[in-house]
Amino acid sequence: MGYFGHKRKLDEQVFANSVVWQCSKCDCWSRQEFIYVEHPVCPICKGEMNQVTKNIRIE
Repeated sequence: MGYFGHKRKLDEQVFANSVVWQCSKCDCWSRQEFIYVEHPVCPICKGEMNQVTKNIRIE
């Protein structure tokens, strides 16, 4: 926990490889735990989404 207005230092951020669904047509992506269908489509452009691994910040 931090104080009000206190920003975290860059060395305190934690990154991890996570499986995500990424659109094949645009830059849209979503973490796997937020997708509840077997074959999702992109909510922005209706393109096909594929599973990939991304290094994302987790907290």
